[in-house]
Amino acid sequence: MSITLILQLMISGLCNSFILLLTSMGLVIILGYMKVVNLVHTEMLMLGAYICYYTYEVLGLPFLVCLLAAYLISFAFGAVIERLIICHLYGKMSETLLATFAISMILKQTALLAFGKSYKKVSYPIHKELHFGGVFIEGYKLALVVLAIAVMAATLLLLHKTTIGMKMRATTQNRAMTECLGIDTRKVDTITFSHGMGLAGLAGAAIAPLSAVTYSLGDSWLTNTFMNVVMGGVTSLFGTLVSSVIIQESIAVISGFSNSVTAQIIVLMLVIIIVRFKPEGLFTAKGRR
Repeated sequence: MSITLILQLMISGLCNSFILLLTSMGLVIILGYMKVVNLVHTEMLMLGAYICYYTYEVLGLPFLVCLLAAYLISFAFGAVIERLIICHLYGKMSETLLATFAISMILKQTALLAFGKSYKKVSYPIHKELHFGGVFIEGYKLALVVLAIAVMAATLLLLHKTTIGMKMRATTQNRAMTECLGIDTRKVDTITFSHGMGLAGLAGAAIAPLSAVTYSLGDSWLTNTFMNVVMGGVTSLFGTLVSSVIIQESIAVISGFSNSVTAQIIVLMLVIIIVRFKPEGLFTAKGRR
């Protein structure tokens, strides 16, 4: 294997790392900060992709506007199901799993009925490629790297530099004390859950040009997003970033020597071993009490 090919695999793996980070951040917020196993997460990726298709391809809106629309619609949907269903299930793991699984199936079957089994394609908003010797980077994937970094930075600023972020972290670390201070933790819960769902919708819109948009789009992301968050540490965005790099670089390099299926199996085994010896993940912080 040539040095050029190895470099190409490493660069592709790095770009895919940030794409995985982008698709995982919403799950970090909900699973890590709220201790809710949100099986709706990957269906929100699907919803965001459909929103992107209809706003970008059908309505012809600017792509950044489509991303914002996907976030806002997913945020609103998250607020509705949190108020109607999820708020009654905090601390009830099995009931939450059942409820989010049911919502996930309803969303998937609704998409199947509404859009059918046909694939829809979102064209690339950026078509250029960057070339460095024999190595190239797709312009759109580079844009996704920038987007992932921007979304992560914005989320960190929200959590650590704003009043609502302070309330979100306080509710996570000590709910009873936060309520004693007069903070409306119910409202904080709704905002936290909705933001996580919004991030998932935004990510779905962002990845729409990379694959065919279909009702089953979320299935292909289920394993990697949950595996990524658990390995990185469910409350750590930085841990999720590190985990994304480990997973995607490993898949890229191993695929170069074998195939993608073998690479996925080996990486899954690697994650199981890491979680066996570090069940809290590579990085961790305090969760909901």
